[in-house]
Amino acid sequence: MIELPLTATKLLLATLAFVVIGWLGARDKRIGGVLLTFPLLNGIAMLTGADPLGIAATIYLVVIWNCALFLIAMYTCDYLPPLPVNWDQEAKLIARVVCWAALWTAGATTLALYRDALSFAGWLLLMQFVLAALYVWLMWRAPEPASFPTFSDMWFNWRGCVRAACFVAAFLLLLAIAHLGLDARWIGWASALPLPGIFALAMLSVTQKKDDLLALGDTVLLGPLLVIPFNWLLSRAIIWLRIEGAGPSAEIATVVVSWLAAAAVVWGVVPPFARWRDRFDPKRSFRS
Repeated sequence: MIELPLTATKLLLATLAFVVIGWLGARDKRIGGVLLTFPLLNGIAMLTGADPLGIAATIYLVVIWNCALFLIAMYTCDYLPPLPVNWDQEAKLIARVVCWAALWTAGATTLALYRDALSFAGWLLLMQFVLAALYVWLMWRAPEPASFPTFSDMWFNWRGCVRAACFVAAFLLLLAIAHLGLDARWIGWASALPLPGIFALAMLSVTQKKDDLLALGDTVLLGPLLVIPFNWLLSRAIIWLRIEGAGPSAEIATVVVSWLAAAAVVWGVVPPFARWRDRFDPKRSFRS
């Protein structure tokens, strides 16, 4: 009886994430970059009853690959995949989602297979910190002032409906695969599939200029610095709740509180960090 409500919750929250990420990504590139890897589905995966530590171990690796994939997509979207110039925006969006999802599958599956030899949360967090610091120092850019779409302009039209419908169809396919009864390694693999981020990035790639799209890359490598601690802490909290026999309601409440805490970190840390970094390059910054 609990399976159907949980599945419906996954679909509802994932679709909401897609809508919000797409809108916020168009309005604030720095927050949007971090939100591409926001651990929404990671938290849901912890409620499956499978081994939380095993799920987290897969996520640590895959989230780093997610960030690399997003950077690859941002820099190569004009020619990977190669598409006719006269294609409709929605056709380009779908083609890019298919291409990027295929690349993700190849990389994430390889990492999941070698998870036991590679997944060490502390070392991965340190490695990601160094990579993010180097990218932020060397590649940081300030986006030019732009007009931002309203929520209704972005979603309450036929193009917005098509994008949402494509996302729902793809996520339903993911849910079918995730419920085949595979172990924690593959539940973590499925929960780390960044479908909301891939769709949001593909949407932005057909509606924004290339420079605006690349501004998302300023903070995308910061995502694992949130996701790795999030999953490390949440997996242990869920295990403790199960040992104590707290029940599903307490687990769900813990996941929701964890999401809110992670969101508070993003909105509380990213804007002041961006303002601080902009000061080092005032000629490229549009902020005072």
